[in-house]
Amino acid sequence: MLIFGNMIDVSKISVFMYFDYRDFIRAVLETMQSKGLSLRAIQENAGVSGSAFFSRILDGSRPLSIANAKNIAKSWGLSVNESDYFLDLVRFGNEKNVDVREELLRKLLAVRANNQEFALQDSSLKFFSKWYYPVLRDLLPLLPPNMPAEKIGRMFTPVLRAPQVESGIRYLMESGFVTLDENGVYRVEQPIVSTPPRVRSTILRKYHLKNLEVNSEVYDLFTSDDRSVTSVTCSLSKESFEKVREEIAKLREKILALSREEKNPDRVCHVGFQLVNRAKVKEVK
Repeated sequence: MLIFGNMIDVSKISVFMYFDYRDFIRAVLETMQSKGLSLRAIQENAGVSGSAFFSRILDGSRPLSIANAKNIAKSWGLSVNESDYFLDLVRFGNEKNVDVREELLRKLLAVRANNQEFALQDSSLKFFSKWYYPVLRDLLPLLPPNMPAEKIGRMFTPVLRAPQVESGIRYLMESGFVTLDENGVYRVEQPIVSTPPRVRSTILRKYHLKNLEVNSEVYDLFTSDDRSVTSVTCSLSKESFEKVREEIAKLREKILALSREEKNPDRVCHVGFQLVNRAKVKEVK
């Protein structure tokens, strides 16, 4: 429970609702200020210094240190569990190492899993936890009714085991990505998945890396008729680099539009784009 100076109850603002510590701080500050408290009073109570302390935290120009986060947690009356989650939020928000960030995100999700409402919200985040979930979602509507999981699995490259297919279908249905009509035909749904950019980028990083790994493993299993791989190495300016990024985004949308207009699909494809700096000219000091 959040109590400020035993005067203002902001207990309805649960820290567990948030993946971004700045959003949590902003929500609490807005509530406190709406009750007549000044930022100076809030800062003094929290034991943090600097006239623009919270402003710089919220606009991203200054990260929140763990020491100050502990002071804020104590000042706002966070419980032990709330404080631990808040501190991990701060670590997650400030962490540069992607592997450490993934581990912190797992901790945050594990805590939220204890709450049924948050667990339901977070289930959609698992969509990219397996490389074959998106493939299975798009494949199911193409199949005749009541096809055995083992047979579905053999359509994949690499082949999936029946339990993988069954658990995948169960997840997709429970999370609202597919539905099953009265005729046994699957329909693709588009649940609204709203996640902060940092959470989304952390999850997608692992998904993209796994797809690269799977593609390299099965490369020789495909003939040239079933794959198209090409690349180019070129010199670009920063401005041209951004233009290429924009062109990739446009091409991605064109491919999706082509897919939406498809009348008789008979396969599910993975189309990947990579734009990576291999070398950069730097001034020699």
